[in-house]
Amino acid sequence: MFKTEASGDSKFRIQSLVLVFYLTGFLVVLAETIFHIYGKSLCGAEGCRIVESFVKGGDLVLLLAGLLLFGILIFISSYKFPQKIKTLIEYIHSGILIAALSAEGYLLGFQLFIIKELCIFCLTVFGILFISSVARLFKKRLEMAYAFAGFICVFLITYFVNPGINPIPSSGHVIVYSKGCPHCEDVIQFCKTHSLPVQTIEAKEVVGTLRALKIDHVPVLFCDEGTTKKFIVGGNSIKEYLLSKAPETNTQEGVCPIFENGKCQ
Repeated sequence: MFKTEASGDSKFRIQSLVLVFYLTGFLVVLAETIFHIYGKSLCGAEGCRIVESFVKGGDLVLLLAGLLLFGILIFISSYKFPQKIKTLIEYIHSGILIAALSAEGYLLGFQLFIIKELCIFCLTVFGILFISSVARLFKKRLEMAYAFAGFICVFLITYFVNPGINPIPSSGHVIVYSKGCPHCEDVIQFCKTHSLPVQTIEAKEVVGTLRALKIDHVPVLFCDEGTTKKFIVGGNSIKEYLLSKAPETNTQEGVCPIFENGKCQ
């Protein structure tokens, strides 16, 4: 009898703790939604803005989904359902968390492996859902193991199936090359010979960006000239462009002055 009561108290405390987490999640998402309406954000990290830019419909779509998610979880956790459907409700509760945590696996993997920027707001929501799932596991809801399995699987998928949408270095001129490409080697050597300031990056590191721009040949020169952004494909075109942008000098090479000994260029 004593053990049963103790077990019941433990489950009640866990359920109350989970409800507190859901309320916290709802308030955090609600606050971010209000800030969003006024053109502000709780998250000042660059990752938050990048994630928002990839969401169809904008950040508001995720925020409304978050409010709906936590609203449903709060209702399920706090409402006293009839005993005959309580088991079904518990499975629905777990199912929602399984789906939510699996979705968080994609969001977290997207941030870590694809855009390589973290969204603090997303991490906060993930933390709340993760801890809530752990708490339900301690409540002996063993089906919650599927939540962690789903999270890990989706998280790893974003690592192995990666479109490679990596940012191109923010340099004035960046040459994208491939190993074994003679034209790429020729352009890079040309830049070294003429002391042209360029940065290089291998094509496989930005393959997603190249595909998005429908570029399927290298070498490619990406030019970041302030308000002007452009890309140039082909060795000869790149050489001509870089030479046109190189600072002009009055120095002549391969000559010797007649009246000044020892000052050959």
